Amino acid sequence: MGRHTTLKDVAQAAGVTTATVSYVINNTPGQTISPKTRERVLEAVAELGYMPNAHARTLRSRRISCVGVVIHKNLAVPRYSQMVYGIQERLEQRGYSVLLLGNTVGLQGYTDYVSAYLEGQIGGIIFIGTEDQTPDPDSIRILQNEHAPLVVFNCKQDADTYSTVDYDYAGGARLIAERVMSTGPKRLLYFEPQIDTEQERQREQGIREVASAHPDVELKIRQAPITKDRIEIWDAHHFVGDTEEGIRLTERFIEACRQALDELEDGDAVIASWATWTHYFRKADPDKKIVYAELANNGESWMAANFYTRMPNYGAGTTCADEVLSLIGGSTPQSRLIKLTNIVTVTRLDL
Repeated sequence: MGRHTTLKDVAQAAGVTTATVSYVINNTPGQTISPKTRERVLEAVAELGYMPNAHARTLRSRRISCVGVVIHKNLAVPRYSQMVYGIQERLEQRGYSVLLLGNTVGLQGYTDYVSAYLEGQIGGIIFIGTEDQTPDPDSIRILQNEHAPLVVFNCKQDADTYSTVDYDYAGGARLIAERVMSTGPKRLLYFEPQIDTEQERQREQGIREVASAHPDVELKIRQAPITKDRIEIWDAHHFVGDTEEGIRLTERFIEACRQALDELEDGDAVIASWATWTHYFRKADPDKKIVYAELANNGESWMAANFYTRMPNYGAGTTCADEVLSLIGGSTPQSRLIKLTNIVTVTRLDL
């Protein structure tokens, strides 16, 4: 995607004034424009991929009471549905609606959320990042030039012209690791995906910091067979049930759990990076007496962890909604960090 084509660019290409271009694309009544000139302007619009900025025009007459929410993930997964629901509820309380967008690129080279903003469909944007998916630089530049209210969630980016909302992954990992250490394990095994993102790096950092303060406990880092290209297969059970690919991946996952457990003894501990993973450890060896914890849990009904961090997904959604409304109201961009402090101790396991 190149730079944002302007009205002046179209005028120069068609050999007319910017006023003439405006008259043509807006079908302004009372203007005498020859058919040849009109055709030349429309050809230049098509060739240059010009998109009229209806947003500025609309703002002069009324408020755009719709916010675009950009997320390219399966909304059957609790983590994402809970967050989007938080956004929707808070915006509806303030008289706004939600337009879901998938971060796709149209024929003119613009992402769908940039197009929706320039066309005046939305008055602000919440971008929900996943697995290092962030707004692309060209889209950021266009939105900056347009002074678009933009909130970016979970992308771990430093920004001055738009707001960011992130989880404190390292802090959350430290809290639950300290809770696990209090049970007195000789070995602590941290089980993480094969995904190199800033979020996963921060989680591992938190675990390592606590382990370094307990030199008598041996830390082991092991990886699950979950990669970026397998996430959709893993998540599929939320909406289509077990698939052949999903069954094979689950079998590999359980085998990885079994191999990890072979390195541990009764009384040792396992911390899993993702929700529900400790269930598969118990399935791999139900008789081994291990202390289990999960860094993230989204309220799944079957939980095998002794401790877990309840992710504030709904609250993150309302925080993003409040921030985009603040930007729409003219406030300056902010950076917000959500602490992960809601550690749940399971007193009765329903296995």
